Order: sequence, then structure tokens, then C-alpha cells
Amino acid sequence: MSGVVLIAEGDPFNLRLLEELCEEAGFDVVTADSGETALNVVARQRPGLIVLDAGLRSDDGAEVLEVLQSDATLASIPVLLTTGADDEESRKRGLELGASDFVARPYRVYEVEQRIKNLLRLAEAERAAERARSSLTSDPALDKDPITHAGGPGQLRISLEYEATRAVRYRHSLTCLVLRVHNFDAIVAASGEGTGHGLLVQLANGLRIAIRAIDHLFRSDTDEFTLLLPETDASEARVVIDRLRGQVADGSLVGPAIEPSPELGLGQASIVPEGPITDGERLWQAAREGILPLA
Repeated sequence: MSGVVLIAEGDPFNLRLLEELCEEAGFDVVTADSGETALNVVARQRPGLIVLDAGLRSDDGAEVLEVLQSDATLASIPVLLTTGADDEESRKRGLELGASDFVARPYRVYEVEQRIKNLLRLAEAERAAERARSSLTSDPALDKDPITHAGGPGQLRISLEYEATRAVRYRHSLTCLVLRVHNFDAIVAASGEGTGHGLLVQLANGLRIAIRAIDHLFRSDTDEFTLLLPETDASEARVVIDRLRGQVADGSLVGPAIEPSPELGLGQASIVPEGPITDGERLWQAAREGILPLA
């Protein structure tokens, strides 16, 4: 983990306490005692993380968050908000304005150190995922499934990491759906490879109709598709599932009659704030393990 930690704290005692704590934990530290000073520091030297007093000296902690979030180049800097032990309103407002996490006074050394480490680690993972994702999307043909033109397994892995990291950091939900044709090999054996490919194309088209423009579609295995639905929890994903069930009912999801009839299964898993799943690989595996008949 790298990057300077900026401590913006209005109380001189707390400022020195946090500075010493962070330095003893091995972090490089710069300090500010007001919102204006903090933003000037950010303008000169982009920090890896900001420890921000919700009040500061002039009650402008929220203003600092608003400025950071208004600038696309600064909005990705993680912010650890510091508040009084009972200041629930400041914590709520700070998180709504884009703070990544909070810690309450009186400070506990281990808690502050661990929260800073976690946020720096998360920010680095997000940057790495974004770099990898950009390298794939720079060539639209790279890692595309040649049959369905959905994203391929490589894009899925990168998008899983990217979307999961963002969901955890910003306390958003992320739902993963996995659609599988259980008897795909039997269909190809009985009706030929062309029929199998036609079924995959039909399924991909039906999945595209069921999702939004911000959602992601991948062919994740020979007989399997994966959907990623950002900012969507399990109940909200029900809209997509109901659309797919409607397509099953009217026959449009699989198209013309095939022998044997396709046996479809659907699995679902979600990342939610404070939930047990916190990374993309676990999310995908949980969806795959939870596949049930789609009817």
C-alpha cells in the first residue's frame, strides 16, 4: 500500500494524536486544521487517503466532501470520517456525501490503523481493477465470445473485481445472476452444433432484453451466462428474473423448439452493505452454487 495520508482535524490535540498514531503505524502524513487548508493540500499533492473531521474548525467537513465528490479526479480518494461518539447525524450525512468509512472519538489505536489500512487496500484494488478493465475495453473485440458477442471469461473476472470493489467501498448493492443450460451437451449431441450455437445466441439476446444498459452480460462457460447488476439488491433483481420467466413462458428465451428441450437453471447472489460476501469471486461462486430451475 502506498500514498500519503492527509489528516484534516480541527482540534489541535486530536490532530497531533492522529498524526502520531499514523506515523507510528508507518504511514506518511500531512496535516490540515481547516477545510480550506485540506483542499489546498489535495490540490498540491493528491493523498492516498483523507482522515476528515466531520466538523473541523468551521463546520466545513461536509463542504470538503462535496468539493471532492464534485471533481471526478478527486472523488475516488477514500475518506475516513472522524466524529464524536454520539454524533450519528454527522456520520449519516458524511456517508451520504461520499465518505468511505467513519471512526468515532475517543480513538482506539488499532481501530484507526486497521480502518486506514483497509481503505488504502480497497482503493489500490479498485485502481488495479480499473487499469485492467481499461486494457480490455480499449479493444472492443478483445475477449468477446465469438458466438454471442457477450463478454468473455476474462472480462467477467475483471468486471467482478471492479464492481465488487466499488459496491463494498460505496456501500452499494451488487447482484450476480448465472443462467445455465443443464443439458447443453445433450442438445448438441442430438441436434448438432449449429443448433447449440443458435440456442446460445437466442439466450444472449433474451438476456440483453431483460437487463439495463448499465448491467453486464458475459458468456462465462460453454453452457453458462453471467449477469452483473450494479446497485441492485436481491429484491430489485426480481424485475430481471420475472422478465426472464416471462420469456420462458412465451417461448422467446429459447426460440424455436429444440430436442431435447433446454433445461434452464438460474442462480443468484448479492453483495449488500454489511453482508457476508465482500469480493467478486465469492459472489460469482455463490450464484453458481445456488442455481435452481428457471420456470
